[in-house]
Amino acid sequence: MLVPILRITILVIAWAYAWAAPIWAQERIHMVFFRDKRNSPFSLSRPEEFLSQRSIERRRRQNIPFTARDLPVTPAYLDSIRKTGARVLYPTRWLNGAIIRATDAQLAAVNRLSVVRGNATERLSRLEEDQPASQLSPLLPFTRTEDLESFNYGFSERQVSMLGIDAMHRAGFRGEGIHIAVLDCGFVGFNTALPFRSMNLLGTFNFVERTTNVINSCTHGTRVLSVLAAFQEGSLIGSAPKASYYLFQTEDNQTETRAEEAWWLVAAERADSLGVDIISTSLGYYHFDDPAQNYSVNDLNGRTALITQAANAAAAVGMLVVKSAGNQGNRAWGRITFPGDSDSVLTVGSVNGLGIYSSFSSRGPTADGRIKPDVVALGEGTIVSLPSGTITGDVGTSFTAPLIAGLAAGFWQAHPRLTNMQLIDIIRRSGTRWRHPNDSIGYGIPHFERMQLLLTSLPEELLSKTELLVYPNPASGDCKVVFPPSWQGETATLILTDVLGRSVLQTVVKVTAEPLLLPHLSLSGTYLLQVIGKQSSYTMPIVFR
Repeated sequence: MLVPILRITILVIAWAYAWAAPIWAQERIHMVFFRDKRNSPFSLSRPEEFLSQRSIERRRRQNIPFTARDLPVTPAYLDSIRKTGARVLYPTRWLNGAIIRATDAQLAAVNRLSVVRGNATERLSRLEEDQPASQLSPLLPFTRTEDLESFNYGFSERQVSMLGIDAMHRAGFRGEGIHIAVLDCGFVGFNTALPFRSMNLLGTFNFVERTTNVINSCTHGTRVLSVLAAFQEGSLIGSAPKASYYLFQTEDNQTETRAEEAWWLVAAERADSLGVDIISTSLGYYHFDDPAQNYSVNDLNGRTALITQAANAAAAVGMLVVKSAGNQGNRAWGRITFPGDSDSVLTVGSVNGLGIYSSFSSRGPTADGRIKPDVVALGEGTIVSLPSGTITGDVGTSFTAPLIAGLAAGFWQAHPRLTNMQLIDIIRRSGTRWRHPNDSIGYGIPHFERMQLLLTSLPEELLSKTELLVYPNPASGDCKVVFPPSWQGETATLILTDVLGRSVLQTVVKVTAEPLLLPHLSLSGTYLLQVIGKQSSYTMPIVFR
């Protein structure tokens, strides 16, 4: 469902939904759950057979073990469903099940299978057109623009400066090397509009229609994407213009059903397997075409809705999930929409240009009393691009999620050894209301430079889990190097070079538990620090002011 349009949709997770929209041929979409993953040809010792190298490296970087949840569904179980005549649309390894299309008779046969968890099916919706599955494929190459030390943000200056994103960009962190998946309703015009010409596109997929085509009549995804990825000097520059993007359509623009939660689930699983770092989504659910399937406020407990379970699983494998709070603040529902209730999701509300709460922005708390939204960004008068390339202002929390996702992308680029949960903690702590959060704007407005300053006094639990860190960065004086705990007692070589590769500093040090003070050396500008240890090495940019 589309947040700015204020037409909210939501998801699933009861085990037997009994609503039935009129269906041609009596075929509907259901989710089926299996008892186990026995007799699987896959093994946790060979994750490269079902996960990309980027996905594997993301887990290892954050010390996340491989578990049975990562294993694909047992292929023989899917074959047994197909033998009933039912169609398998997508398997789901996280929930150990499958999304199928079946008649009532076929569903009854599926439920009799010994591998199915006794009648553990839920009816999602119908699928009126069955299109052949298509593999994810990259689209047209775009011409990249030249890197700039500073940008002319034009109309978009306020939305980026409020979060310190302009300072982040000047420091050289614009999302390079970060992969972001945007989950929305479609992206008409993204391949033709001028603001997207320099976007680094990795691929697209439409999970509703099972095709790579994400161009339809919906403009919502295009506008959301522009807040992240657009690059048009003097008009609109996105929060992470140099990141790399996957565009996934999970919203069915014709109906509001719980099937959309299932499409979101399989899109998140695809993002995981591709090695995506950040999921940015401005979809939210709670209300459906069939009122009997609506969620209640009591369901906002971080574990009930299917889409919330999917978001929890995405966070558990190391991805950062950023979700808009919803536009229900001045409506009957009033609360955040799912999956914004997850404690592992960064839920973003809206303020105006003066930093004042937007009355339409969905509020917290969760059903179990947790603070939501987590933070806020500009959602009134946010500058976006239309599919035509026209730059205009727009309203809705949909545009706050991509702002924060871009902030997170740049900061993660600067500090790649942080975990996703550490990143959420730092963003919250940098908020203007960190000490006094409330249910309207959460921890307030975060800021890149405050996030940097937080790393000058890292909490002990952060130091113990982090690999190499340099802070503060940018540095206006001395900065410090924190070594991985496993390096203690060893020697390390530090080499600092300018952008032309000329050596400025080279030294060998004995690693201790204390951070190493790196002298300022009266430097100004961007430099590269290479740290070489016994078994690994790191290279990162440092900006001296």
